[in-house]
Amino acid sequence: EGLFPKDPDSDRQSLIYRKVLFGGCGGIMAGLITYPNDTVRRMLQLQGSKGTTAVYEGYFDCAKQIYSRYGIRRFYNGVTVNIIRMA
Repeated sequence: EGLFPKDPDSDRQSLIYRKVLFGGCGGIMAGLITYPNDTVRRMLQLQGSKGTTAVYEGYFDCAKQIYSRYGIRRFYNGVTVNIIRMA
């Protein structure tokens, strides 16, 4: 009732938009949470390759060395491009 009659399709369409919005937000959060792990994995894969001198004894040693040398920001270096790629 009122000025604008209720459209039954509007509820269905808003539900779809909400699912897309919340799914996108969940994907971004998952990317932000797992990105530091990807950084450590990449550094471990690159050790010993041409142009690198870093040597790591394992996962936790790699994470510790990255944090002590570069700080927390190094774990998220390049995350913006990764999030844009996910979108």
